[in-house]
Amino acid sequence: MKKYYKISAIAMCLAIGLTSSCKKDFLNKQPISQGTAGNYYKTASDAEGGLVGAYQQAFLNDQYWVWDYTTNGDARADNCYSGGNNPDNIGVDNFTLSSLNGNITRDWQGLYQDIYASNIVLDYVPKIPATQFANNRQQQILGEVKFIRALSYFQLVTTYGDVPLILSTINTPVKPTRTAASTVYAQIEKDLLDGEAVLPVSFANVGHATQGAVQALLAKVYAQEGKYQQCLDYCNKVINGGQYALVPNYATLFDGTKNTSESIFEIQHSSASGFTTYNTSLYLPAQFGTYSFLKFNVPTNDLIKLFKSQNDNIRLNASVFTATIAPDGTVAGDPIPPPYTNASPTVPFLYKWKTNISQFGGGTDNTILLRLADIILLKAEASNQLGQTAPAVTLVNQIRTRVKLPAITATTQADVALAILTERRMELAFEGFRWNDLLRYGKQYTISLMNSQVDPFGKTLNYNVTPNKLLFPVPYNEIQLDGNLTQNPGY
Repeated sequence: MKKYYKISAIAMCLAIGLTSSCKKDFLNKQPISQGTAGNYYKTASDAEGGLVGAYQQAFLNDQYWVWDYTTNGDARADNCYSGGNNPDNIGVDNFTLSSLNGNITRDWQGLYQDIYASNIVLDYVPKIPATQFANNRQQQILGEVKFIRALSYFQLVTTYGDVPLILSTINTPVKPTRTAASTVYAQIEKDLLDGEAVLPVSFANVGHATQGAVQALLAKVYAQEGKYQQCLDYCNKVINGGQYALVPNYATLFDGTKNTSESIFEIQHSSASGFTTYNTSLYLPAQFGTYSFLKFNVPTNDLIKLFKSQNDNIRLNASVFTATIAPDGTVAGDPIPPPYTNASPTVPFLYKWKTNISQFGGGTDNTILLRLADIILLKAEASNQLGQTAPAVTLVNQIRTRVKLPAITATTQADVALAILTERRMELAFEGFRWNDLLRYGKQYTISLMNSQVDPFGKTLNYNVTPNKLLFPVPYNEIQLDGNLTQNPGY
């Protein structure tokens, strides 16, 4: 994190070590360091160390927020092809997942490690005397880790459906069962409401979850549940809170500028801290100084056509780098990422992360997880769903005005709903939201859309998506280790 509280080496080792000690089967072991944790958490400084550990585990150690969230949200949807040659990534893209897939196993384990790191803090920080903390800081720490836990469970429940709900590291079941998604959602709501009650509107140090962050995440959770009145209420809290404003130039969001007025929560990366993102090396070609190999999550021809059909050059140029294939059959210093071939006149690459500090990646761009434009468009969606179509159109046009596009012409509720879905696709491409946006629009719509996908040359991709494939399978090794976990239908 950019200016986090200083913590001792032992604090960091404890905070991170507790999570890494049970990487392979977190749900199936009692934490071996519980006693150490109980002995360690004695002071306010210890509590801050645990908080830093939870942030680092969730947003810097866990590969989920390095690239899997983009694969799951955009490559699984119609924004990206898998690219590369990784069979696990390809399986997510073309709906040929098995319970042995490495991506789905890594995501499950990583997100539960994030939850575990949060639960350690929630278990032991309340035991520290409140007199050691100034200005309600003890409750703020708990609110921040509840944001991390809620975000992690939101990713799990939208990806796997019913999942074990683990709220403590103390006396937890050795072999937990899956918890109904409705119960998991209820806990997510509770964690975020708890955070809203105690977190400030801002911190002196960037990188912390604020009241606006929990409100924005609540709006997204409510939308995914179909609770559009609550979604609208929380969108209004974020929009009317006076803390955030759209940046005038869309490109500013993705040119290396950090923590803009539009940003609600972003992961902090810098060469000074040593915490960097590998999105640059994964997505950008070697021309940018990255390692030369088949790049992942390349934009679909369909998405490029959408940008161009709308004359949306501002967001296209800020989101996609287009390269011409060289006579030697390489593109910008790389092999051509599939399904593009040397028959393609040009090849697009994902371009929302642009800076790097070494040949092997290590980009210093922050990763924006929550921003105001998302919430404005979410308010438009909620308003339209509640029959307030004219105000919804105004909100969509607010976003389009920034990128110098004309107002939408849709007027009926159904047409406006599709216009909002399309606008979110262009505004938020590669930010990990497209799959959940599609599911909110309609499961059958999502199935039909994905089954109609074609490669860059118009050849059908034959995805054969069925209702069962809208969720990931539960990882095979988790079922084998636990014994009480059941598999999702169809796997």
